[in-house]
Amino acid sequence: MSSCLARRLIAFLIDVGIASLLYLALGSPGAGGVDPAPALLGLTWAVRTLPELVWRRSPGKMMMRIDAAGPRWAPLVRHLWLIIPIPLGYLLPVVPWYSLLACVIGLSALLAPDHRSLADRAAHTTVIQRGAGCALPG
Repeated sequence: MSSCLARRLIAFLIDVGIASLLYLALGSPGAGGVDPAPALLGLTWAVRTLPELVWRRSPGKMMMRIDAAGPRWAPLVRHLWLIIPIPLGYLLPVVPWYSLLACVIGLSALLAPDHRSLADRAAHTTVIQRGAGCALPG
């Protein structure tokens, strides 16, 4: 795994950790059989998308010193894969939609020679390290 992909993975895990802490702080539902996935996915989407719309970086990207270069609206498209599993999970709950989409997005970044995922391509963005490029635009 390249240094850039490792940084992106760590940045994602930091954002998921922040979303999980917010979920717990907001009062996660008790063990009454309530599925926490929709709330966690929504919070993860908010933690990643809203700061990227304002500062062009999520908290994890800030800590890992990476940026997303692309159009201003790009975070809305890049992180759709976090929101799409929510309605799909209600329509067909036996399929692990989040896992499937996460694997597709992750594998697309691993298999692409420029390490741009399908989400990056859909949003016309490139994730770059500050000071050194992770991927070249285009």
